[in-house]
Amino acid sequence: MTYLKPLALVLLGAALVWWGLAPRIDRQADRADRAEISLADAERMISLQAGVLAEQQRQIGQVTELDLQFRKLTQDIQQNAADHAAAIEELKRHDQAVADYLRNPVPTALGRLYQRPATTDPAHYRGAPELPADGLPAAGAASAAGE
Repeated sequence: MTYLKPLALVLLGAALVWWGLAPRIDRQADRADRAEISLADAERMISLQAGVLAEQQRQIGQVTELDLQFRKLTQDIQQNAADHAAAIEELKRHDQAVADYLRNPVPTALGRLYQRPATTDPAHYRGAPELPADGLPAAGAASAAGE
């Protein structure tokens, strides 16, 4: 029995320690549970943010690709506009040359080729007998010859 008294004291001390520490242990367990829940929430938030960032990166890539296509289209439009402007200038020069040519009188040799008698009676109509067998002279050569 002599050892019962110290054993009872040890048990009483252990019970007091347990009684004093049990609320702290419960609070720490609750705190650990809340930390685990917070960690799970944080992991879900991180995965959600990672998804959002991946989608933003994909959209940025698409925007960049669209920007490159837009720049290429802009260059194509500018090139087409320059080509059209050059074509219009060429047409203006060509039209001016044609207008200048048409203002000049018809070369005599060419006019004689198409000369017809002034008649509406088919019996009196005869074509010009002296039509040449070779081709027509160039317009510049005939006008340069003074005809």
